[in-house]
Amino acid sequence: MNLQQLRDYVRTQLDVDEEELPNALLDSYFTEAFDRTIALETRWPFYETRWAVAYTPSEALIILPEDCDPAGIMALIDLATGVRLLQISNEAAEDTFVGGQQNGSGTPASYSIYGSKIVLWPTPGENERQYHLRGYRLSHDWMLDGASAEPDCDKRLHILFAHYAIALAYAQQEDEVLEDVYMKRWQNSFVSLHAAICKPRHHRPLVLNLGVPSAAATANPVIWGPPVGP
Repeated sequence: MNLQQLRDYVRTQLDVDEEELPNALLDSYFTEAFDRTIALETRWPFYETRWAVAYTPSEALIILPEDCDPAGIMALIDLATGVRLLQISNEAAEDTFVGGQQNGSGTPASYSIYGSKIVLWPTPGENERQYHLRGYRLSHDWMLDGASAEPDCDKRLHILFAHYAIALAYAQQEDEVLEDVYMKRWQNSFVSLHAAICKPRHHRPLVLNLGVPSAAATANPVIWGPPVGP
């Protein structure tokens, strides 16, 4: 559903016209509905993204892409070595690297996130390095594209924004009963849709004491049968 279709759906349900429920007010309901719905989960599959980033000596750190969600970073891989760096806290980095001093140079083995920047530990010094960043992006401001714009998310979530907007419209009319009905519809629908969208995309056993699966196992693995998430 695009923005205009969402508007029409809500007005039809409420039996009102544009004069009674202006676009400006209705669109603010959709904005709140979208923000609140998306905020309930960081790892939405439709926001999975990969970026090419670089450490530059002039900055002495890596600046995160504007659409990268720092809370959704999953991996930082050094393209020169193919090694995935370990994320540590800034406190642990400061304690390990003598109060945060990064004297000298070396091959980074870990990183921390400070604000919208990635700090490498230890520092590569004067050497520029390329990295592969994998994680989840932030949502786009889809409403800037006008009436034909579709919400920046899975299509199955679109109806939730209509339910939420209807609840807010009833709240404006001081109809607490119908407000509660549609707010509960939004909540209940979110639970089922979230489970469907975020369910595991593979079904395989959880293997303990084996490490990375290979052709020849070098240990006696313990296998737990039920499927697990990615």
